[in-house]
Amino acid sequence: MKTWVDKFKLALIKEEIETLGKLLDSIDYKGVDLNEMKSLIEEAIKLVNRKKDAHAVEIRKFQKAIKYIKA
Repeated sequence: MKTWVDKFKLALIKEEIETLGKLLDSIDYKGVDLNEMKSLIEEAIKLVNRKKDAHAVEIRKFQKAIKYIKA
């Protein structure tokens, strides 16, 4: 049986943002090293920020393209 930490690590590796969110909603503190949990959550935050930044770049590209087409 996979523990919460194992599931979280797998979701982090696969970059499954939705799964990470669901796991954060159901944190199981039993038998978990809190330092490890903290590190994993920090990595998840970094992942979300990277994805957010990448999406922002793509949105700006689309906005420029729309502006060009309308001109």
